[in-house]
Amino acid sequence: MSKEGQERVTFRTSAKTRSAIEQLMGDEGSRSMNEFIEHAVNHYIDYILMTRATTLPKAISSAIDGRLGMLEDRLSALQFNNSVELDMLVRIIASAYKFNDTALRKLRSDSVKNVKQTSGRVSLANAVRESDEAEWQG
Repeated sequence: MSKEGQERVTFRTSAKTRSAIEQLMGDEGSRSMNEFIEHAVNHYIDYILMTRATTLPKAISSAIDGRLGMLEDRLSALQFNNSVELDMLVRIIASAYKFNDTALRKLRSDSVKNVKQTSGRVSLANAVRESDEAEWQG
């Protein structure tokens, strides 16, 4: 062992690789070739361990969790606002039109069927078109 518990390792490389190391070591903040090579080896070791691991590294995992948390908060706020607007709309329609229980159950059944058929992609234009077709036929 040499200084500070470090071990000497012999490293041989091509002139091209040595030239690349010399050019990049200042950019990376390394003060010596040994420091640059140690950083490179540690980076490569982390890369290999990451590809073998079944879970994400803590830094990536916490960054993803933070972003997902922000997304969840935003979606929750949007869903709340949409629910308030929908409640207002339903109350306006309920006060303007008086539905009996039978008509309301039929409307709900038709709506559930329509949402399932369209995979939730409900369109006002399609509803108007279907309404016009129903009036024309009957």
